[in-house]
Amino acid sequence: MKKFFCIPILYLIALQSYGLESKELSALMGRSQAFDRGVPLSATVEAEIVHPKNESEVMKYKMYTTRTDKKILVMIDFFYPDTYDGTRILTTVPEEGGVPSVSVKLKLFFTSVDIPNVKPDMSFFGMDFDSGDMNPRNPLFDTYSILSTEKFPDGNTCYVVEALPLDDSPYYKTIHYVDADRELIMKSEMYNKKNKLVKIFEVVEVEKIQGIWTVTEAKMTSVKTNSCTTLVYSNITYGEDNSPYVTKNFLKTGELK
Repeated sequence: MKKFFCIPILYLIALQSYGLESKELSALMGRSQAFDRGVPLSATVEAEIVHPKNESEVMKYKMYTTRTDKKILVMIDFFYPDTYDGTRILTTVPEEGGVPSVSVKLKLFFTSVDIPNVKPDMSFFGMDFDSGDMNPRNPLFDTYSILSTEKFPDGNTCYVVEALPLDDSPYYKTIHYVDADRELIMKSEMYNKKNKLVKIFEVVEVEKIQGIWTVTEAKMTSVKTNSCTTLVYSNITYGEDNSPYVTKNFLKTGELK
């Protein structure tokens, strides 16, 4: 398992030096998302939320994704704690732009509820990850520029990329630290409309699974409250047909047809 520490060494090199044009950079950012590696996956996720007074709570869920030419579908199926067991969330993310659609089945209700307008700054079940942070980010929603390059301790090249949102973001800007060799965002700094740092996303561990560099542990820290949420991924499998899990039937019943 590969441990990641963000202690870069700065090298100021212009974007043109790399021959990366706007479309190429946008494509790179699309491929580099920590939670969307471009193929269907299933994983068990343990989320630990640590509050400023060192109080913590743990949640566990199973995550399934599948893809079509026009959309990414994500199913989250909670099984811990007991208060969440049976709660499921089905999210459809359009590939060509547009707002994700969300359907939720809560433990206490027999039917699912469609939520047409999920705000990206809504906390996801009390986590430091907002709803927008949990969904794959469409690269067409942002404009990108390389501010500089750095070197990680293992020698990999890191692009420091500024992302300015065109739409659908609670952030004024985000600074990404992208491992150009693994094509993976290793750290992100989110700024509000006052250009003040509000959240920091960090990859803690990565592992090559089925030939794909994969995040196995990541952390989001809220700067103002000093709370953080750590996600640990296990039982990761790529390329399986997860379509039975990302259906309205499974959302409502938890059963596969």
